[in-house]
Amino acid sequence: MKLALCLMLFAIPVCSQRRDLVVESSQRLALVVGNAAYLKSPLRNPLNDAKAVASALGELGFQTETALDLPLRALEATVNRFVGRVRAGDTVVFYYAGHGIQLEGENYLVPTDFDAKDEADAKYVSYSASRVQERIEKAGARVIVVILDACRNNPFQATRSSGGGLAAMGSGKGTLIAFATGPGKTADDNPRGANGLFTTHLISTLREPGLSLDQVFSRVREKVYRESDGRQVPWTVSSVIGDVFLRGGTAAPAPVAAMVNPVNPLSRKTEAPVEPVAGDLLRDGNQALERGDFQDAIAKAQSLLRTNANHKEGLLLLTSGYYRTQDWVHFVSTARQALAAGNTFQFLMGHHHTLTGAHAAVVSISKEKISYKSLGGTCNQPPFEYPITSLSSAQVVSARQGEVFLNVKVLDEKNKVKNLNFADPDSTIAQDENGLPKVVSPPKAAAQLQAVGAVLMNAIR
Repeated sequence: MKLALCLMLFAIPVCSQRRDLVVESSQRLALVVGNAAYLKSPLRNPLNDAKAVASALGELGFQTETALDLPLRALEATVNRFVGRVRAGDTVVFYYAGHGIQLEGENYLVPTDFDAKDEADAKYVSYSASRVQERIEKAGARVIVVILDACRNNPFQATRSSGGGLAAMGSGKGTLIAFATGPGKTADDNPRGANGLFTTHLISTLREPGLSLDQVFSRVREKVYRESDGRQVPWTVSSVIGDVFLRGGTAAPAPVAAMVNPVNPLSRKTEAPVEPVAGDLLRDGNQALERGDFQDAIAKAQSLLRTNANHKEGLLLLTSGYYRTQDWVHFVSTARQALAAGNTFQFLMGHHHTLTGAHAAVVSISKEKISYKSLGGTCNQPPFEYPITSLSSAQVVSARQGEVFLNVKVLDEKNKVKNLNFADPDSTIAQDENGLPKVVSPPKAAAQLQAVGAVLMNAIR
């Protein structure tokens, strides 16, 4: 079974208006929380991390509030007080270092007095990370950065569905969410150093001049990846419009490749040369995609989107390029924008059956609908099409024999759950010791399915 991603194309008018740069807003506010003094499994570095990040943000002109070792009531009061200060147009940073847990695909910050007996209890004695994000968004902040260095090994295993690491999160307009490592993974607390590995490089990169938000976290990702020998890869999801600079000055050369379209962070005008018309860029980008030159396709799409950040086909082209290069971080972020622009995705996947293996199927998603259709093989699941609000969850699960699936739950017209498992499109089918079909998942399966699941869930937010 060899399957691929297919994205439906739609034509829209060409717009030549260039994006403005976001330079300043009315206030710069930051809440920095570090929890380390847990009754179970205390941590070494979160207090140092919080203090160091607060200092770095203070250098950037943020009015920073630092809160350390908070029990639940103190954490709730601190967040309430901070959100009350946020006004429309502000730039806001929320940073958390400490333990975090994942429950049914949602992330929770663990207070120092956490003492859950079971899963239901855990939700009420911890604080939802999404709740922090949503409250700041509703307060009207223009740019929001949520940084979660909360992916350390989870010692709180009284809850059955709490997995290692954190789950992917969707970002609203103007929000960037940064994780110390990828969804479902754990980060290094770096017990031999003064700060965790992720925060060590975040602090140093924040002090580099002339970097946009995207460039800051891209450089952090590369530094952490190199120092951890590939074991830890920070993850970001962004819906920030335009280029946001936290520090002025001239940026040093990027460690891997030179910046595309360098800009003056103190100006609202770009310094890029005149570009070809959008139609030519789109045509050339799609041709590059067809011949397998995915990096060229990405470059063409980025050039097109510099003149119109919401260009429907340009977002589709960029999403396709990131998928083909397995750049899951940017794929999830760009796919969210592409869905909002009105695109429909058709994911070709393997619908799994325990006794018969897997067969080709297509899952279509838009901001209005989700649908399923079998493309062959014996399947007892009839085709369906439901409103996007019928999508209940999309989570990566692992079977006993090492197979990795994306478990998708939707509610039918009778409000009954349809439960479907999908294999990675590059999986193969073998036989186990009992002669039954077994899905052999490729190494990239978990990351790819996690990314597809995040895109599905982003469609309903």
